[in-house]
Order: sequence, then structure tokens, then C-alpha cells
Amino acid sequence: MATKRRIRVKVRGKVRNQLLRRGGLAAGVTLGLLLSAWLAGAAVKTYRRVLSDRFSFKPETFDVNCPSPEASASVRELAGAALKKSFSSRRAAELARELKRRHPGLASVEVSRNFLTRKATVKAVPEETVAPVLADGATAYLGVTGRFLPEDLSGGAAAPFAIELRGAPRPAPGLAAFLAGLKPQAGLFYSPPVRLRCDGASWDCRLKLADGSEVLWGEFEFTRLKILRLNEVMKDALLKSGGPLRADLRSFREGKIFVSALKQP
Repeated sequence: MATKRRIRVKVRGKVRNQLLRRGGLAAGVTLGLLLSAWLAGAAVKTYRRVLSDRFSFKPETFDVNCPSPEASASVRELAGAALKKSFSSRRAAELARELKRRHPGLASVEVSRNFLTRKATVKAVPEETVAPVLADGATAYLGVTGRFLPEDLSGGAAAPFAIELRGAPRPAPGLAAFLAGLKPQAGLFYSPPVRLRCDGASWDCRLKLADGSEVLWGEFEFTRLKILRLNEVMKDALLKSGGPLRADLRSFREGKIFVSALKQP
């Protein structure tokens, strides 16, 4: 059986040298391209850093637009730490968030930058408060949106009567709207209201009057009509039976008011 012959290919020395030179040249070109790309990337980063340092916004002054002295003091403190330092849009947003964290009573915070004047402006608007509320034994301030706030930054929380709320406070826009409408009409009652007690779960509210009478208010509607009709009914009832009385307005929508003698504890 014939054996297979192995054929060995020999490369001539001249050809081998040419191949080696071509391989070295390719490797050199590749390495050069990689080095050039790295140098270009480093140059771009350096250029961007130089431009950022050169043209980044660094406020020379801060304008503070806020009617609340407490919040204004916090703005000035935060602004003082940011003066003449890089103040990007991200840093401006962080300042706004920190201010709202310190003062939940703020309705909005806007931070703007003027690149021509190098001036930053902070506008902080407090949420208008309706009344102070004793909620589960702790004082809170009811805002117009129904939020219970830990502070009164608007200075509008005074109320002509005490307000008590049982049950964990949660947003109560209905109660806020009712109180906002009731406060300026408190003088219409035949006897001044002295205390409003509400259940935070059912919103069953009872209004205590100065003559000792009690009013079960019902729905937060028809406020003025309820007051005027209550005055008529209570004056007639007091002439007949004396007081104090208990008036139930929970069926007012059906045109009914129930009056009875108030049981003394």
C-alpha cells in the first residue's frame, strides 16, 4: 500500500520578509488609530471641562421673592451656600426640593437663572391656610387644598371659633372649602359659633353656639341658607321652650330641620 507523501511548503526568504513588514505596518496603523482616538477623547473631555468652568452659571446674587419670613430665611441660607459656585439646573432643582422639605407649607417653589446678569431668583409661594385645627390633640393648619400643614406661612389661619377633628388627618378639600365659606358668615348666626367638631371618617360635624345650643350640620352645602333658616327656627323654638336646643340640619336638602331640647350631660 502506497504511503501518502507530505508536502512541505517553503516560503522564500524574500517573500517572508515582505509578509512580516506588511503585518508590522498594519499593527502600527491600528495602534496609531487607537492612540489617536484616545487622545481625541481626552482632548474633548478637557475642552468640555474648560468650557464648563469658563461658562457655567455662577450666581453673583440671589433675589428672594417670598412673603413668609420663615421661608425667606431658609432661602437666604441655601442661597448663601450657592453664591459664586457652579449652579446648574440640577442644583437649582435640588434647592427647590430642599426648601419644600423644610417648609411643607409652601405651595410652589420656582428657581430661575439669568446668565446675563448672573442673578438667580427664588420665588416661593405659601399655600393659603383656612384655619388652625386641633387634629387628634395636635395643632395643624388646614390649607385651601385640604392639606394639613405643620406651619402657617400665609398668616391666614385665624378663625372666629375653635375647630376640632377626630380621626387621623387626611386631605380634606371639602372641609377646607366649607370653612373658607363659613368664616366670613360667622356673624350671621343668631348666637356666635364657638366650636366646630368633626369626625374625620364620616365628616359628621357639630357646631356649638355661644348660647349652649348644638347644631348637627350635615352636608357642606347651602351654608348661607342654612344659617338664615336656622336663625328663624331657633328664635321661634327658644321663645316657646327656652334653651339650650339641638338643631338637626342633616335633612336640609329635603327642606327639614328638626329641633329638640339638648340633653345636658
